Amino acid sequence: MARINKLTISGYRSIKDEIEITFPENSPVVLVGENNSGKSNIVRALDLVLGELWPGSREPEDHDFWNRDCNNGCIEIKAEMSDFTIRDNYGNEINLESFYWKCEPASEDGKPLFRAITSSGHRYVSNEMRDRCICVVIGADRRLNYQLSYTSKNTLLSKLMRKFHNRLVSDDTRVEYLKEKFEELINIFQGVDEFSNFQISLKEEFSTLLKTMSYGLQVDFSAYDPSNYFRSLRVFPHENNITRTFEELGTGQEQILALAFAHAYAKAFFGGIILVIEEPEAHLHPLAQEWLAKKIRQMANDGLQILLTTHSPSFVDVLGIPGLVLVRKRNNTTFIKQLTAEDLTEFCLEHGALSSRTNQQTILPFYAGSATKEILAGLFSKMVVLVEGPTEALSLPIYFSRVELDVSKEGIAIIPVMGKGNLAKWWRFFQAYEIPTYLTFDNDNEDDQDENKRKDALNSIEIDEDEIESIIQVEDWNVNDKFCVFGKDFETTLRCSFQGYRQLERQAKDQIGDSKPLVARYVAEKLQIDDSVGWTKIGELKNFLINILNPQTDVRADEDDEPPF
Repeated sequence: MARINKLTISGYRSIKDEIEITFPENSPVVLVGENNSGKSNIVRALDLVLGELWPGSREPEDHDFWNRDCNNGCIEIKAEMSDFTIRDNYGNEINLESFYWKCEPASEDGKPLFRAITSSGHRYVSNEMRDRCICVVIGADRRLNYQLSYTSKNTLLSKLMRKFHNRLVSDDTRVEYLKEKFEELINIFQGVDEFSNFQISLKEEFSTLLKTMSYGLQVDFSAYDPSNYFRSLRVFPHENNITRTFEELGTGQEQILALAFAHAYAKAFFGGIILVIEEPEAHLHPLAQEWLAKKIRQMANDGLQILLTTHSPSFVDVLGIPGLVLVRKRNNTTFIKQLTAEDLTEFCLEHGALSSRTNQQTILPFYAGSATKEILAGLFSKMVVLVEGPTEALSLPIYFSRVELDVSKEGIAIIPVMGKGNLAKWWRFFQAYEIPTYLTFDNDNEDDQDENKRKDALNSIEIDEDEIESIIQVEDWNVNDKFCVFGKDFETTLRCSFQGYRQLERQAKDQIGDSKPLVARYVAEKLQIDDSVGWTKIGELKNFLINILNPQTDVRADEDDEPPF
């Protein structure tokens, strides 16, 4: 079964320096990241080499080169394959190792080069080679109606029926039997008087019009190749035993049908398909997204190679980290981060994780056990702020908005990790993917009486041992460029830091009950901006976050800073 193992791209659109994406076995490749980071450009590069159009005839335009300038060098795309054997001109079996596409404008002819690299050297690529491993892209526009039609020989349905036909005609007895049945079918058609009369009339008219020609030509309604029976098959969806058209389907139903069709194809012909789905979450409600994500993982485990681009944490599976690719853009250039279990283990050990409990076998189940959608949403952010629980997660964004920092607009994810014990854990995770991560906590020792959880968090961000002891004894705000301590207790510190906090807190409890997160949010919304020390501290915290997000900004925050409002 031919498979793609690795895709390397350089010089293409937003991709300047070479990026390398590995395709793990039995797991989908999931491209995540912000909008406009370059995920679609990766899809287009894969489609260029393995998609329906012939790569050798795809002459790139200026905008296909990095920074929209063909003078920026050449484009190179290589899809490395495995389990792909072909025969050379002498009938010997050789391995096809990769498909390679290159366009170098500065070369003599400036034309794209498309070759198959084999164990015995470079070769021209044949249609048979490309049919062995095809890329089917279900784009955001959901072109299912096209893929399940005979519009071109390159549609998924056309390719499938050609395979059926080749199997059919491999048996001469079966072909002759089918021709006999086909003649019986034509005779049934002839029993319709209108059809028979029309056919006779058409032949007469055609003969009259062409009698001056030097060649003979006849026309009828029989097939040119009666044995190509499968060409007449069509795919129709059904609902309650009633045939529907594709136009009647919702786009969510269309993409699920596309997945089922490609999966059945792969199982029938032992793979050879890379199914690419852009934004599978589109047009699906949250529960349907979860269901589809599970089906996709099942199909990948069954052998179908799948690549997704997504903005939904429903399609992120921590156990499938080897296929998770974080796509980001810096200085107008796309770069990626893809980790294996070994990479993540090594990073965690380098940043304070206990070696006795951290290894390649335990690392992924360890993270999967406490992963939530809210936590995994951090993979789509520019920066992560880790907080202990929902009280801080609900109220802090409001405090920031009051001092003119819109965390959603800036791409800052404020993520509750459900306790001090998970701060270091998730700091290591996001930092391993090179996402700037900021720690916040308070010194309430109810669930950390031995202080080890806070020490672990501070050790992970490389705070000196002699500083740690003083930090975990702080009973007031401690705001700096790596972490923020909310005093002895978050709510207690805020009560002492904002004028009118206690009164609003009592008012909130009268209206909405005793839920700490909801009360904290209510108070944050109602507080007046004044000269309270709390607003000064929120301003300092805001400045540090902006400085981390934009390192070139020279922001100095100290005790004498004025609130930024």
